[in-house]
Amino acid sequence: MESLAAKVVERLNRAESAAELRFCHDELARELRRCLAPEQIMKQLAGDVVCVHEAILRRAFFLAERETMKRSVGIRPPAWCWYVMGSIGRCEPTIWTDQDHGILFDCPEEEEAACYEFIRHMAAVGVDMLHEAGYPYCSGYVMATNKRWAQSVRGWEQQLSSYLDSGWPNDIRFLLIAMDMRPLYGEAELAEKARKALFAAVAKRPPLLARMGEHVQFPPVPLGWLGNVQTERWGPYSGAVHMKQSGYVQLTNALKWLACFAHVPTAGTAERRRALEANGVLTAPLSDAVCEALSVYYSIRLKYSTEAGDGREYVLWRALERTEQKQLKQAMRTAKRLQRFVARRVANIHA
Repeated sequence: MESLAAKVVERLNRAESAAELRFCHDELARELRRCLAPEQIMKQLAGDVVCVHEAILRRAFFLAERETMKRSVGIRPPAWCWYVMGSIGRCEPTIWTDQDHGILFDCPEEEEAACYEFIRHMAAVGVDMLHEAGYPYCSGYVMATNKRWAQSVRGWEQQLSSYLDSGWPNDIRFLLIAMDMRPLYGEAELAEKARKALFAAVAKRPPLLARMGEHVQFPPVPLGWLGNVQTERWGPYSGAVHMKQSGYVQLTNALKWLACFAHVPTAGTAERRRALEANGVLTAPLSDAVCEALSVYYSIRLKYSTEAGDGREYVLWRALERTEQKQLKQAMRTAKRLQRFVARRVANIHA
């Protein structure tokens, strides 16, 4: 797998169509199926998976930009950045991840309308190209074709201010999503500054920070008091565990909240965990347990989601090896432990 990333990225840098991007995406999945092996080897694949995804997205964004310039749509902003969020933003995607991205741009105020024309056309081309390349449209519409996620710096700051001041559940969801923004193509400083400003703004508002901390207590980890895993009871996924909702989301959201609480404006989950340990927010034993739990979730998700299609996050409990079942139960306990850790910090804010 070490040579695969280099080989695929080299090919991606020459890709001229969505079909070529899809071929490389499929090749990544094919190679991963051949590499399915012990957890230690799976851990080593994470960097290659991230590397290939980033190369595919960058090429798609480049082709979308080139197409928009060729058609002379609007005015190209002097500075703009296409950023990613979600699992790719946190540097932990599996093979078949959906689209989570947006665009920030900066330009003279009198040219803003024409620049929006350029950005919207480029976003539409890029989103469709990524869909053809095997990245499903985001069901929550967290994509650059949504005006909420394709903004001028001025528009972004105004929008952010309204969410910070209101703090409704949907606004909190938006803020948590935006905390993962990581620049991928264009003027990186635009997205970096926007994310850091968001972290700083939330940290200055203890009531909002507390509401966000309460938000990350949900969904509950599906592990009973007696250590019984609560699988899906009905429907097509009866007897299965949803790997994202079974503790993974709870861990990543808790670390995201703690990073804001501790003024650590990083985008990646691993960076957040290391920084929180270095700052003394997480003890070394808890940090190690969280690291192991995240590794277990990632390894199992990577192993059992190599096929494209709906339901890839569901894994039949009985299909897991006994060792994997044991590891997953322990990972769920750690997720519940971290949720309780956040709950105590939230209680301190209220006190």
